[in-house]
Amino acid sequence: MGFSSRVVAALLAGSLAFSPAAGAWADPVAPKAGAKAPDAKPDAKPDLAAAKRHYAQGDKLFKAGDFAGALPEFQAANDIKSTPQVERFIGMCEDNLGHFHAALDWYAKFLDHVPEKLASQGDELRKRSAEIKAMPGKVHVDSTPAGATVSVDDKPAAAPTPTDLDVAPGSHVLKLTAAGRVATTKTIDVAFASSQTVTAELAAEPPAPPPPPPAAPVAVAAPAPAAEAAAGPQPPAEPRSKVPAFVTGGLAIAAAGVGAVFGVLALNDQTNFNKTPTTQTADNGDTHALICDMAFGVAITFGVTSAVLFLTRDDAPAAATASTSAPRPAHDPQGVSVAATPIVGPHTGGAGLAVRF
Repeated sequence: MGFSSRVVAALLAGSLAFSPAAGAWADPVAPKAGAKAPDAKPDAKPDLAAAKRHYAQGDKLFKAGDFAGALPEFQAANDIKSTPQVERFIGMCEDNLGHFHAALDWYAKFLDHVPEKLASQGDELRKRSAEIKAMPGKVHVDSTPAGATVSVDDKPAAAPTPTDLDVAPGSHVLKLTAAGRVATTKTIDVAFASSQTVTAELAAEPPAPPPPPPAAPVAVAAPAPAAEAAAGPQPPAEPRSKVPAFVTGGLAIAAAGVGAVFGVLALNDQTNFNKTPTTQTADNGDTHALICDMAFGVAITFGVTSAVLFLTRDDAPAAATASTSAPRPAHDPQGVSVAATPIVGPHTGGAGLAVRF
């Protein structure tokens, strides 16, 4: 049989009495035969019979689920004589009625002096106390105008204002936003199993500044006509003169003739030297051969120059001018230049041809 059941049975039988020394309800001890009863002290002695009645009635109502009715009965019994068991029942009544702060106070009193036989109940109440301290607080949020979006620590709430939120114990930041309104931020401290209301008035956003005036158009001066366009169409270039080509060609023929003459003389000197070798004949042969070589070199030089002058087109100067502003491809025939160079030595003569492209 449980503790509370034994208390009820004992109260109905009238066989229990409250023992102040034991701190609980105990069997009365009959006085020994012949012993003198102590003097009565009505002002100091508690009314144990009344305590028993209140406890029994409170236990009956508690088991029936009438915690509001059981609470005053247990409180009346505790006022007469406080015991750990009565404190436990008072705390459980407050807990079931939703008075969580009061329940924690009574649980703490019980846990300060838990009887050994109620050790398991003490463990249960320690666990229950931790659960109560972790309970969220109820926060009702309202705004003007209504319909604002609410976020708690940057986490959006499920519904707009007005709304009720379950917020964990601690410090939190509420933020309310609405279209066309200035956002409002509030810091709240939430206690466990508490209730509070937060209201906010969202001011209208200031009107946007007018857009800047459009920039004035910038006048752009018309480009000046090119010098060539201003001067009008250019007259066609005069055809290139062929006189230099004829002159150089004639010089080439004359030089070739000179070379031929001195070549014959050099061959004749060689024949005479072979027949009668003398120093004079050898010197004459070398001189005539040198003049022959030089003449043929000059002939070749003037001949090439004359050919270049004959073959150059009339539009070559214009193409050459254009080449100064843009590079010509390597295969462009207008980019080819030919130069003749005479070669003269102590015992030889001739001409070289330099081609650039």
